[in-house]
Amino acid sequence: MRNCQSTAILFLALVAPAPAQFGGQYPQQGGQYPGGQYPQGGQYPQGGQYPPGQYPPGQYPPGQYPQGGIPMGIPNIHFPKRKPKESTTSKVAVQSVDGSLRRLSEKELLLQIQPNRILRFRLIAKTEFRGKDSRPIRDSLLHPGDHLTIDTNPDDPETAIHVILVRAGSDAEKEAGNVPVDQARVVTPDAGDFGRTHASTEAASSSGASAASESSGSSSSTTEDSDRPVLQRNPSSKSESKPESKNDDPNFDSVISDARASATSFTSDLPNFLVQQITTRYSGSRYINNWRAIDVVTADVASVDGKEDYRNIRVNGRPTTRPEDSGSWSTGEFQITLEDIFSPLTAATFKRTGEDRIAARPTWVYSLSVEQPRSHWTLVAQSGRKYTPAYKGTVWIDKETGRTLRIEQQAIGMPRDFAYDKTETSLEYGFVTIEGQKYLLPIQSVNMACMTGTMGCSRNVIEFKDYRKFSADTKITF
Repeated sequence: MRNCQSTAILFLALVAPAPAQFGGQYPQQGGQYPGGQYPQGGQYPQGGQYPPGQYPPGQYPPGQYPQGGIPMGIPNIHFPKRKPKESTTSKVAVQSVDGSLRRLSEKELLLQIQPNRILRFRLIAKTEFRGKDSRPIRDSLLHPGDHLTIDTNPDDPETAIHVILVRAGSDAEKEAGNVPVDQARVVTPDAGDFGRTHASTEAASSSGASAASESSGSSSSTTEDSDRPVLQRNPSSKSESKPESKNDDPNFDSVISDARASATSFTSDLPNFLVQQITTRYSGSRYINNWRAIDVVTADVASVDGKEDYRNIRVNGRPTTRPEDSGSWSTGEFQITLEDIFSPLTAATFKRTGEDRIAARPTWVYSLSVEQPRSHWTLVAQSGRKYTPAYKGTVWIDKETGRTLRIEQQAIGMPRDFAYDKTETSLEYGFVTIEGQKYLLPIQSVNMACMTGTMGCSRNVIEFKDYRKFSADTKITF
């Protein structure tokens, strides 16, 4: 953050000296002004003289103030000479590779350079995200399918120094970029992936004002003043802290863009873990709050490389492989729900509706809607029949992190001959600790479904507890 130079402006007030008493005639005692000559008999003044014979034209007072100005001593002001400018940039040797973005997280970037080769780069605090014009951009503006150039140090090819957005991906490229990454194709970069080493400009200061002053300088820079006060914008203001993003889409929303980027990188930030899922199933009526507990389904959920695996499933403590045979059952709360809602393939429509707080964190609230042809929310009846409905809902997005904290969905336009005519679900996220690190993961989900043509409904309350790291030596008893 550059320093903000405040400027003091000094105004000098010029006060005219008080007039001298001209010969004791102003005024005389007895009401004469001066010497009985001003005014007398209604004359004011006579012959244009003021008073007669006392003030010759052009003299005020005689011989003291020449016509046309007031002499005043002005001290000489010596301005300091312009100091030689110091260079604000330096050159560093880098090697570059081009490709398309596959995944971006806080600490990692995956770049596809060949159909069967995806490079993994490490991101650090000093990694710079730039546009083609070398100006800084937000990393949230990058999406899978975008064409990038990655600069690295030849001595450390795994760490990205510069991430340069060459151009945004087309719709087809974005669709291909959002396909799940095949981990077998992900490798660390080697010397053969890069072109020739070349020089790149490295900014020595984060201040954009210094670069601007350099470009406006001339050959007379050694003689002109450079120390005079300069008015600068406060770098802490919002307009300066975030580079302006140019987007021609009138429906572009930076909050949704950040939430989509967070959802895309959600799985890449997570370790492999285990969690216990406890589902309490209820039955009741759609219009009356009279829910009665039926049973409890427990399961160990293993999330390995972004894939969910449900193990050790029990209903009231008895092992089973098909909990849906005895009641409603849901999966996909960890990756599928979040990623699908923000996927370009789903093409959800978002509209900001207000603000709220989730777990004491301030959030933006957005309504959402998904058309049936784009829906991937699959409902399965006990008969085995499946249907993917259109749906509407609401999302709560953390103002600080851009992460989604709560999702609600309600199915609409259900077929009259389907088993359920009303289906709703909600999913809430919270911070949990795994191996001493905090991660944002599901902590509770509530699902409800009502049978078509009846008053009967089922309701599942799902809790996620005991998050822990999953490793090769982890044992699960079946």
